[in-house]
Amino acid sequence: MHRQEHSRYAGKYSIISLIALSMLLFLVLPGTVLAASGELVQIDAEMGWQGQGVPGRYLPAKVFLKNTGNKDLAGELEAINYVKYTPPELPGSPHVYRPTSYIPWAAYGEKVSLPAGTETNLTLWLPMNENANERTDFIFRTGDKELAKVSKGRPKVVLNTRDTLPGAVGVLGQIPPALKMLRMVLPGNNVRYVTALQITADLFPHRGSELNAFGVILLTDEGTSILNKKQSQALVQWVKNGGHLVVSGGSGIKDALAALPSNTIPFTVELIRQQSAWQVEAEWVNQLDPGSVAAPVAILSGAGKSWGPPDNPLGRRLLLGNGMVTVLSVDPGQPPWGTGALGEGLWQSMLTSEEMNNWQREPHDVNNGLVDLSSFTYDFPAEAFPGWRFVALFLLIYVVVVGPGAYWFLNRIDRPEYNLAVVPLVAALFAGGIYLYVVFTGANVLVNVVQVVEDRGNGNPVGHTAVGYFTPMKPDLDVVFKDPDQVIEAQILDLNPRLISEDGKPSYRIIKGSDLLVRFSDVAPRNMRCNYFWNESAAETAEGLIPVIEVHGSRITGTIQNNTGLKLDHVTVLQGWQHKMVGNLGSGETAAFDMEISAPHHSSQGKALPRYHSPWYIFQYPNGPPGPPGLGMQASTWPDRRLDAAEQRRVSLLERWMNVICRGSVDTGWPLTVLAWCSEQVGELGVKNLNRQPHYLTMFVLNPKFGLPGEQFNIPAGLVIPKVTELNAHGGFSTSNEFFGIQDGSVMMVFNPQLPAEVKLNEVILRFNYFPIANMNRNMATPTAPSTVPEGVLEVYHHASGTWQPLSGSGTFNLNSQFASLEGEVKIKVMGGNPEVDTEFYFEVPTVEYNGANNI
Repeated sequence: MHRQEHSRYAGKYSIISLIALSMLLFLVLPGTVLAASGELVQIDAEMGWQGQGVPGRYLPAKVFLKNTGNKDLAGELEAINYVKYTPPELPGSPHVYRPTSYIPWAAYGEKVSLPAGTETNLTLWLPMNENANERTDFIFRTGDKELAKVSKGRPKVVLNTRDTLPGAVGVLGQIPPALKMLRMVLPGNNVRYVTALQITADLFPHRGSELNAFGVILLTDEGTSILNKKQSQALVQWVKNGGHLVVSGGSGIKDALAALPSNTIPFTVELIRQQSAWQVEAEWVNQLDPGSVAAPVAILSGAGKSWGPPDNPLGRRLLLGNGMVTVLSVDPGQPPWGTGALGEGLWQSMLTSEEMNNWQREPHDVNNGLVDLSSFTYDFPAEAFPGWRFVALFLLIYVVVVGPGAYWFLNRIDRPEYNLAVVPLVAALFAGGIYLYVVFTGANVLVNVVQVVEDRGNGNPVGHTAVGYFTPMKPDLDVVFKDPDQVIEAQILDLNPRLISEDGKPSYRIIKGSDLLVRFSDVAPRNMRCNYFWNESAAETAEGLIPVIEVHGSRITGTIQNNTGLKLDHVTVLQGWQHKMVGNLGSGETAAFDMEISAPHHSSQGKALPRYHSPWYIFQYPNGPPGPPGLGMQASTWPDRRLDAAEQRRVSLLERWMNVICRGSVDTGWPLTVLAWCSEQVGELGVKNLNRQPHYLTMFVLNPKFGLPGEQFNIPAGLVIPKVTELNAHGGFSTSNEFFGIQDGSVMMVFNPQLPAEVKLNEVILRFNYFPIANMNRNMATPTAPSTVPEGVLEVYHHASGTWQPLSGSGTFNLNSQFASLEGEVKIKVMGGNPEVDTEFYFEVPTVEYNGANNI
């Protein structure tokens, strides 16, 4: 009896032990999933730099994979970003509970081979989720079979160092102590704490676009050993995309510069000397003198301009593409700059300079350019669709065959009772035949390519490409790019998140292998599917569009030569409020132009013109905008004739793109720009196996430099358009008469004619029209005549001393050459009025006139 009872309990304990052991295995091997036939695959992942990242920007994910089975595996490792979605509240509906779901939005992966018994570490690059409580699933699969999976939450968020730029400072090498917990005071007394992240070799990409989480990267001599050739090239590409590279100076400056591709930075290290006194430098960074501390200082020469106090610069700064490089003379990681107030002052000055606060456009943010460009892929040219003759013939055949033809034939053979069956059958066969013809000829995929090629006058053109695929008959679409290392972004335009289920497929996958596969799912096949990316091959074509422009009195003249090998249409010169269409240019052709310089001027009658002439003016008035309307009349806001489809596409693209570049709370006018469009292929798309020739529209946007003939020169007011580099105001207002006002803040503007080195400036004439509006209607379109500029309204930067100096008086200020840099840069700051004490005012766009001589 006792033995039987013991056996019975022993069996129960065995079952309990087996259950406990199984649970223990699940606890010991988290993220481990049975693969097949007893094979096990283990997976784990770590996201970000030290577990941190910037929402919406790329970050690395280190993934660990281990095949503990006895079979070799080959499949795909992918990271799927799940985003939080709550249905919107319907207008007029009561406030009810709306369930939140997490939907698979996008996947980023790589093809992986995993031999039996081996383990590997891979780094995936993917955008960080925007919202908290969102997750990323890491999955290893072979075919459609999921073998291992682990879920990770969103990494810690890096706070923004500025409101307009990404929030992290990356460091290649050791992080300087002064940068670890830097407290920055931004305009408006906004406080931010800088997060510095150390970038190691395995967390540094081979593609520059994947570094967009960083606004600034410090390259130290210690960090030079981190970079291989591809990573070094990626660092330079990141700068051209809008980043700011800071190169450490001091005794290791030559090693730091050697880590970059040759001829990237045309600086020369003249010598390295010891320095102990830092009073001048400390004053420039608004800190106290640290006393006598010996440290090496590199003396630099070459391109760009010096940065720091004029007599003892702290480095040199060079614009490169849409970004810039600052090479320091001192080592920011060593005394006296590595710690304490002096080091913090250095980084405060570095990260808040006016070049870093271009509030109008941050080229590093693709949302301002490429994403916006992708929306234009919906706009197909007229030739993408059949003409009316083809459609008319199709309908005629359809009507004749399906209706009277079938009826006549059945009656002729005495079978009229079959009409109800045969007529629909013939219609179905006819429509099916057309459908099959479209599918097998590749006409079921329409490809529209929209591009913008920019050259901002710094010799580093940038190509932006968006490719749209209209595939209403293909639920799934695979797009294959030849280069696996190319950074490709994807999206489905106007995609409703309700169409994606929580356990469904992501809207697209980007998988890297021997090539790059972009796989769009069957979600919303009738929506436009898009890829967008930086296109270097398209950018190279800008070198063939050569404008030569000279200043002659109040006019600019010149020629535009087309050596692109392409046919360009509607070639146009823009400047200020003026434009001049040169016409169409075939390959190898040259055309001349002559245009009046536009400058804002006060009219007591009120000009009632828009501050920017609309882009359709170019096509409506090719020889320049119309004059002001008569007294009491408004300027036309719509063209007098209907633009054709090709013109409308060009107008729409120009309007949206130039808005991003030029317009803001203070409109200053079009910079000197050469525009051209092209309907031929520009550059290589790099897409494999396209069934049909894509449709192209490319816009060239060039900001050329101008020449100054003769021994003496004059650059008239209005030619150099000011660029707003900092806007710190609580409010703003404007009129329809080119007048602006700001409240309780300031706006900084920079004039930069980019004068050549052989030019000598003699005089700079600044004009600032000031209109007080005390006891006046703010919306009044015709302010009174300009008044004397009082104190506390206007300041100008004195380049020779590195200080801001106030200006007051008549509104016309004759300044000597020390108020301009060597290349003619003039910086002014306008301080807004206070409505509580009746000091508000309007002002017109300021102008600067230059007088000087060519050192021939």
